[in-house]
Amino acid sequence: MTKQLYCFGESGHSYKVALAFELLGIPHEKVFVDFFNGGTRTPEFRKLNEMGECPVLVEDGKVTTQSGVILFDLVEATGKLGGETPDDQREVLRWVLWDNHKMSAQVGALRFLMNFLPEDKRDAAVIAWVAGRAKAALQTLEKHLEGRDWIVGRGVTVAD
Repeated sequence: MTKQLYCFGESGHSYKVALAFELLGIPHEKVFVDFFNGGTRTPEFRKLNEMGECPVLVEDGKVTTQSGVILFDLVEATGKLGGETPDDQREVLRWVLWDNHKMSAQVGALRFLMNFLPEDKRDAAVIAWVAGRAKAALQTLEKHLEGRDWIVGRGVTVAD
């Protein structure tokens, strides 16, 4: 059975998983979820993911949610994009967790506030606060990347 990736184009977390599928050459079918019209809040979708979030991967009746978990399942299945050594693999995990908490959470919220929320609902103080957190995360990443091409090791990983 083909892997089904429930996703939507504006989701950074969906993009990360879709990109990993492409880099690994893994066939899959994208099932687009109409997030902005409540697609993740329907009873049918909540049966797939009680958290009401994308991405969701479905294969042979197995449902996997959360981009980090899906990415590490792909790493485990292919032996690729996970780092070369055990130390690299641990570092990849550390950066994926950091991204989900510090980077993507802030950048995603900021993108939503600035681009998808109706203008009359955009609170400048909230946007400024989230922008500050996103800037701090970007500074951490930029400092880490000084003198290196990849977040971990000598090649692309799911941390990138």
